[in-house]
Amino acid sequence: MYMNILGVLAGTILVVMGIALSLRALYYYKNIQEPGKNLAKKFLISASLFVAGSLGVVVDSLSEAKLWWVSAIFYTLSYIILVSSVLYYLNALSPTEIKPRKYPRKISLSPITGAYAFKKPVSPHGLAFLSRHSNGVLVVSRTQKELWVKKYRLEPDKFIWLSRLESNEAADPTKLHVIQDAILRFLKEKGGKAVVYFEGIEYLILYNNFSSVAKFLFSLKDYVISNESMLILYLPPNVLDKTQETILLKEFQEKREEELIKEISQKLFAALLEGENHAGGKDKEE
Repeated sequence: MYMNILGVLAGTILVVMGIALSLRALYYYKNIQEPGKNLAKKFLISASLFVAGSLGVVVDSLSEAKLWWVSAIFYTLSYIILVSSVLYYLNALSPTEIKPRKYPRKISLSPITGAYAFKKPVSPHGLAFLSRHSNGVLVVSRTQKELWVKKYRLEPDKFIWLSRLESNEAADPTKLHVIQDAILRFLKEKGGKAVVYFEGIEYLILYNNFSSVAKFLFSLKDYVISNESMLILYLPPNVLDKTQETILLKEFQEKREEELIKEISQKLFAALLEGENHAGGKDKEE
C-alpha cells in the first residue's frame, strides 16, 4: 500500500490546525454581534477551505494518484478570501498617500463629533486621515497658507490665515465674529461632518482678552457639534496660565492624536461592516 508518511503527518497537522481555526471562527460567528459577525463569517469560510485543502494533502499522501491540485485549489481559495477581506478593510480605513492636494472623493463616514484639545500639533498623517474620512477640513492658522501646505503636504478645503494684513485668505484677529461666520458658512456648505483644525490661540489672545477668546471658542464649539462636525484646538504648552487652561479644558476634551485616530478608525470599521451587512440583507430580500 502506497503511503507518504511525511505527507500524511504534515497533512494531519494542517487538518488539526484548520479545525482549531474553524472552531474559533465559529465561536466568533455565534457570539459576536453585528457588525463583527460578517468578518467572522468570512474567517470561518476561509478556515473551512483550509481544512479541505489539508485533507487533500492527506489523501494525496495515501494514494499514488496525483491529487495535489485539489489541495492547491482549496488553499488558494482560502488565501484569496482571507487576504482580500483584510486588504478591503485596511484600504477603507487607511489614509491615502500624503501629498499637497485636495481629496476630490471624500468618504463622509466620520462617526465622531465633539471638541478636542491637542497639546501637540496635528501630524500630516493625522490630517490626511481626517481629510479622507470627512466632508472637508478647514484650517485656522497663524502660518501663511503656502508655508502651512508645504509643512503638512495637504491642501485644506478652506484656509483662514490669522493676520492683520489685507488678504483674501486673511482674517483680522480682532474680528472674532468674522472668523466665526466664515467657519459656519463652511460647515453649512459641506453639510456637516467636517473637521475644523484651529491653531493660533496665542495670537488671538494678543489682540483680545482671554474672556472674549474663550467665549468665541465655546460658541464655535457649539456650532461645530450642532453641525455634526469636529473641532480640534491646538493648545501649545505654557501659552496659558493654569486657570485659563483649566477653563478651556472643561469644554475641550484633552486627547492625543493617536487616541482620536484610533477611536475614529474603530467606529469607521464598525460602520463599514454595518453597511456591508445592510447591503447583503437587501440582496437577500430582492
